[in-house]
Amino acid sequence: MLLTMLGVLYIANAHHGERKQRKINELRKEVEDAKSEYQAVKSDILYKSTESQLAKKLEDRGLKKNYDLPILIDSNQ
Repeated sequence: MLLTMLGVLYIANAHHGERKQRKINELRKEVEDAKSEYQAVKSDILYKSTESQLAKKLEDRGLKKNYDLPILIDSNQ
C-alpha cells in the first residue's frame, strides 16, 4: 500500500512538474514576443522623430526649415 501511494505521488509530481515547465515556456515566449514588439515600436518612434522625418511631416502642413542666420542684437548701443 505504501509503495502504491509513493508511486502515485511520484507520477502526480512528475505531471505537476511538466505542467509547470510548459507554463514557464509559454511565459518565456510571451516575454520574447513583448520584447520584440517593444523594440519594433521603439525603433519606429526613433525613426519618426528624426529631423528629416519631422521636416517631411511638417512640410505637408506648410512649415519649412528656416535657413536664415539669427540676428545679433547689441545691447550696448
